[in-house]
Amino acid sequence: MIKKIFISAGLVLTMPVAFGQTTAQTFTPTTAPTTAPTTAPTTAPTTAPTTAQTTIAIPRAKTPPQLGDYVDGIPADAGVAIQDFKQRTPGDGTPASRATTAYLSYDDTHLYAVFVAQDDPALIRAHIAKREDFDGDDFVLLELDTFRDKRRSFSFFANPYGVQSDSKRTEGLELDKNFDTQWESEGKLTDFGYVVRMAIPFKSLRFQNAAAQNWGFAVGRVIARLNEEAFWPPISKQFAGFVPQMAELTIPEKLQAGLNAQLNPFVYLGDTRVLTTDAMQGRWHSERKAQAGLDAKWVVGEASAIDVTIKPDFSEVESDEPQIVIDKRYEVLFPEKRPFFLENAGFFQTPMPLFFSRRVLQPQAGLRMTGRYDNWAYGALLIDDQAAAEDGRASAHIGVVRVQNDVTHDLSLGGFMSDRRLEQQRDSVAGLDARYQLDDNWVVQAQLAGSQSQSDSQQQSGHLVYLEAKHQGKHLDYLAKYSDISRDFANSLAFLPRTDLKQWRQEGKYYWHFDDEVLHRAGVLANTTVSRDQTNQLQDWFVDVGLGAELSRDSWLEVFQRRGYEQFLGKSYHKQGWFVSAGSSWLSWLSAMAEFGSVDSINYAPLDSAGTLMGQGRSIDLTLNFKPHSQWRIEQKLLWNDLRAPVEATAQEDGNTVYRNLMWRSKFSYQHHRYLGLRVIADYHLLRSNPAFTNLESGKQLNLDFQINYLLSPGTSLIAGYGNRQENLAFIPNSSALQKTEELNLRTGRRAFIKLNYLYQL
Repeated sequence: MIKKIFISAGLVLTMPVAFGQTTAQTFTPTTAPTTAPTTAPTTAPTTAPTTAQTTIAIPRAKTPPQLGDYVDGIPADAGVAIQDFKQRTPGDGTPASRATTAYLSYDDTHLYAVFVAQDDPALIRAHIAKREDFDGDDFVLLELDTFRDKRRSFSFFANPYGVQSDSKRTEGLELDKNFDTQWESEGKLTDFGYVVRMAIPFKSLRFQNAAAQNWGFAVGRVIARLNEEAFWPPISKQFAGFVPQMAELTIPEKLQAGLNAQLNPFVYLGDTRVLTTDAMQGRWHSERKAQAGLDAKWVVGEASAIDVTIKPDFSEVESDEPQIVIDKRYEVLFPEKRPFFLENAGFFQTPMPLFFSRRVLQPQAGLRMTGRYDNWAYGALLIDDQAAAEDGRASAHIGVVRVQNDVTHDLSLGGFMSDRRLEQQRDSVAGLDARYQLDDNWVVQAQLAGSQSQSDSQQQSGHLVYLEAKHQGKHLDYLAKYSDISRDFANSLAFLPRTDLKQWRQEGKYYWHFDDEVLHRAGVLANTTVSRDQTNQLQDWFVDVGLGAELSRDSWLEVFQRRGYEQFLGKSYHKQGWFVSAGSSWLSWLSAMAEFGSVDSINYAPLDSAGTLMGQGRSIDLTLNFKPHSQWRIEQKLLWNDLRAPVEATAQEDGNTVYRNLMWRSKFSYQHHRYLGLRVIADYHLLRSNPAFTNLESGKQLNLDFQINYLLSPGTSLIAGYGNRQENLAFIPNSSALQKTEELNLRTGRRAFIKLNYLYQL
């Protein structure tokens, strides 16, 4: 199963290059790929490598490389050429099945990378898409650890058409895909495969102010149909880290990022009409909104940035992906979408998320500073949240600070503080965390935090403890977590769905690898969780045991059996069931993912606590992605679940269905070229509930959303859209009272808008 998260390792075969030298130097593979096309371009003169080294020096380019120069041949001043990519998957350490050469060079303002990728043109998976939307395609990538701290890196991706994506990587944390910066990319399909050119401005990176630059780096390629990830330097699954295994890149000159200041104003014009309902009484609310806002950035030196925002309300143009929220006991996570909070979010991440920016509802102004100095990384954020108070008369003042020190390449220590003040309410949190890599396979993390909450004359304190041990190897993946969170821990800025908790969680996978074109690996999987409250009273536990297999063409299958237990409203419930997860991209124009199962479930919204709370829950999560053309995409998403009470506890006339919930999303996208596209989304929600068992209310809703967007680059876009909502309601004649109907009779909301933002770089 190919994922856009990579873990790299290996040694580097390099040779010194005289700086300014015009002849491309090539690192030739020790084992030539057996399937290399015969129509590849003629390469520049090659010099065989001498001995294995850990540093590669790249030459200065006389002129910026051009994509067309690499289509029919390789120019003499192509830079240093890197070959001998090795697989991470499916064959750990074996030569890549298709030849790839990456050419690196630089000039006063940019770092350049040109990839020449050999393959059968008819088999390449590539689509014209908007930025960061080419899942399932082939692509190449460049990773840069610009501080050579072996902890963090910038990631740059591009598919064969040059559609780009970027992210930030921090060891021990999830890949930050929300990172966006300015850079150039272009690509072209050829008769021997494809060519991609990247140009990374130095002003888009952060690095030390030094006479010469020594960075960590890696180049890679993903071939989707083969589940193949190949890297140089070679990558191995037997190592727990990615960034520590990069090779070293040397630029023997003092780099000047130059003046790096940005102004990013936006204008939003919208007209909205919404029907609000209360106790089946309808009231229309209309709003014409004209709003202007501004983001500004100033990069201080090469390693720090100051950001200012005024009215950063970007969330109105993007809808959340559908999730099941009906009959959930704990809060469901909806990710952040506002660019100001997405950028540099990694600076504020902690092992347990003590700052979740979606808690900031309607920011009016904000100030952020992030950067690096020596072995330190730091971030500070100040926000004024106007929508925090229910009556809208007060604003919440929010401050967040995060620092981290890389004591060694293996050990890092961090500190975190947050403060939220709203009238007489104040929540403060302070914490420490550490990460230590014991060896090539084991990494441990720890986090301690305390909180204080004040409201009028009341004061409460809370604590949080988190421990984690993770093993990553070729055969065994293992993760153990322990969480201890007191009932009164202040979580007004955190995402902690459960407090009053002591929880152990373990996840394990053991895989056997097969030298087979179809079956790559198979093994056993097990997950366990045990949760207690602060008095050590058992609250719930579950055990999942299953089998898994990974096959070619991004195909996988996992089958689990579950046993569990849970307490709810003073009663104890034992559970059992099964579920299956499967997916495949066997066909280039179709990918599918499905999760389905049947597990005993609890009715968390019962009519009364004495009623029937336990039943059989069934669920289906199905995603289909059709790509009939390089510019068209059709996505279908189905979420279905129901709960049925035991037959013996059910009155015959009521039936035994507690509720049945259906969510269906159809999304049609057309991308005219990399920058201009349109989309149409239809969301249908249906909930049928049984009033004899549950307080959930039945209803239907249909949302239609149409958008045309022109995205030139991060920060520069024009979006126009129209939305419409219909529900199964109708007004009772000559009154404002509403009644339920069977059909979607009433349009209860509509919105038209246009939003323009433009990035000025100074």
